[in-house]
Amino acid sequence: MDIKKLSASFKVKKLTEENLDEMLELCKQNKIFYDYCPPAPTKENLREDLFALPPNKTLDDKFFIGFYQEGTLVAICDLILGYPNAVTAFIGLFMMNANFQGQGIGTKIIQEMFVYLKELSFNFIQLAYVKGNPQSKAFWEKNGFLPTGVEHTLPEYTKIVMQRKL
Repeated sequence: MDIKKLSASFKVKKLTEENLDEMLELCKQNKIFYDYCPPAPTKENLREDLFALPPNKTLDDKFFIGFYQEGTLVAICDLILGYPNAVTAFIGLFMMNANFQGQGIGTKIIQEMFVYLKELSFNFIQLAYVKGNPQSKAFWEKNGFLPTGVEHTLPEYTKIVMQRKL
């Protein structure tokens, strides 16, 4: 996959441990997310996220990417290709810089991503949000995601799986 093709409007680059400081600053701006999905962000748990994989996936399938505008990190996205099946891409995390929220930029980013993922022959995008988080639920519903009926209950919260056809 050529990650540069995920957006026509933003510079896209793979995020690494060198980006942990700017990732942490972006994540700290999203208090509501972490109120529902603890723990609060740290460099350590973001480092873990850079390498976290679902079952039967490798780092070759994972793209932890940043979307930049004029050198500013606008959004981060953890994208897993071919999960949970070959025709589905999974968004493990999508988070916006608070200064860019509420302007339609997040929707623009994911719409551009979806155009390219469809070109790569993916048929669905799947994700999970934390039950009770009104901000996440509203954003994903606005962007055409519907609950699949699958929920995963963890000790701290319950995740609701959503999907969208490309």
